[in-house]
Amino acid sequence: MSKYSDKSVAFFIPEKNFHDLEFSITKSILEKNGIRIFIASESKNLSQGQFGLRIKPDVYLYNLHPENFKALVLIGGSGSKNYWKNEQLIRTIKNFFNKKKILGAICSAVGILASAELLNGRNVACFQNDIEYIKSSGAIISNKLVEVDNKIVTASGPEAAELFGKTLTEVILKN
Repeated sequence: MSKYSDKSVAFFIPEKNFHDLEFSITKSILEKNGIRIFIASESKNLSQGQFGLRIKPDVYLYNLHPENFKALVLIGGSGSKNYWKNEQLIRTIKNFFNKKKILGAICSAVGILASAELLNGRNVACFQNDIEYIKSSGAIISNKLVEVDNKIVTASGPEAAELFGKTLTEVILKN
């Protein structure tokens, strides 16, 4: 376990069309609580948000190792659907899960956790348009903005970003 892992969290953002507010609101709340955020993406290219936010990733997806982080948070937006079947990301998520790390996903990024087969029998909040796909993975869809089921935190979308950030902070600081 590295000396940074206790208060370090990796955010995975799609290279194109991540949701700006889901990213910035969640990041801001975690940072205000002393949690260090590292941005991961599939490449070192500037990632482009749906509303124009541009982010330079700190780390490549394939360099994300669970021992360096307390949690992995998947940021949603329309671009996250492009990662629902991304084998590298799914392998990374399962690696974090198997090491008992906290997983978070908001909006359409919850579909990535469904593809990783981690939601069967779990209470889950997700983006309205993705309910059928996520239900097909065995998830129990709730009508809450944010759900916590063991160490998996899910949220419905941008309207839940503030609560998602606060809930993630509680779960991270408690574990």
